[in-house]
Amino acid sequence: MKSSLIQRTVLVTGATGTIGRHLTRRLAGSGYAVRALVRDTAGASHLRGIPGVELCAGDITDQRAVEDVVSGVDQVYHLAACVHAPPSTPEAEFFRVNVEGTRYLVEASLRSHVSSFLHFSTVAVLGESDQILDEESPVAPSSHYGRSKLFAEEVVGQMTQGSSLKTTILRLPVVYGRGDRGNVARLIEAIRRHRYVIIGNGRNEKSMLAVANAVDAAILAAEDERSRDRTYIVTDSRPYSQLEIAGTIATLLGEPRDFFHLPSGLALAAGFTADILGYLSGYRLPLSAERVRKLAQTTRYCSDRIRQELHYHPRQNLRDGLAEMID
Repeated sequence: MKSSLIQRTVLVTGATGTIGRHLTRRLAGSGYAVRALVRDTAGASHLRGIPGVELCAGDITDQRAVEDVVSGVDQVYHLAACVHAPPSTPEAEFFRVNVEGTRYLVEASLRSHVSSFLHFSTVAVLGESDQILDEESPVAPSSHYGRSKLFAEEVVGQMTQGSSLKTTILRLPVVYGRGDRGNVARLIEAIRRHRYVIIGNGRNEKSMLAVANAVDAAILAAEDERSRDRTYIVTDSRPYSQLEIAGTIATLLGEPRDFFHLPSGLALAAGFTADILGYLSGYRLPLSAERVRKLAQTTRYCSDRIRQELHYHPRQNLRDGLAEMID
């Protein structure tokens, strides 16, 4: 079976990101020839030298570079996006990368007769709610990032309607695992430095996704014909409370779990004050009203559709995924 796969070429955009690097390694280890699209090959040293991986320098917003890298490819895994950007980043920049970059990639995929296009999106396209949201919940993004990713989803659907290109959209919550540089990495560092407090009672729950589970779901969806024109939310097996997340990190670090609890109202006031001070000083402070709000809110999502239709079973839990980050 491996010999039949070795001739298949897949493209991974955003190959230096948390999911991209793990996905690239997994595909190459399974016998695929992988083109890893990166903006700067100097920053992709962790992928250099892996058998079956070809590093391709280029930007997703460069139409000619996209055409070149897609030529001869059988499958596309589209991860490249403007995501962890400074708060001052204009909405136009999110749309330039996330929408127009996706448009170029879909156009090139249609011209090159790519068979499967897997688009990584986000639960940020959905509205915020204390209820458990699924694929049928109304979309109501509240950020530049969320709005741009919703438009990108629409680009994928509209441009490929009636074509032979099989498209699948995965909506992901917070992803954590080795190589993560986002919110969970900052949380670990705050607990390591004893600079973390529990906002409210800590019982608010959050859906998250271990990077190993994200890769499993991506390959499963790309390979299964039943995922054609489908959108899936992907999560771990269950949500985790703020207390459980922080406590697990503290245990893995060998730190005490007796966190100080700060009332939500007081924490939010401190966040607004930090926002004002940051604006006046020109410095980005570690505390903000938005960060407080996100820590204190409940965000739960249902991944029953991909479990039932594609038999997705998350194999990694919170402790194992965090242990890999902290190792």
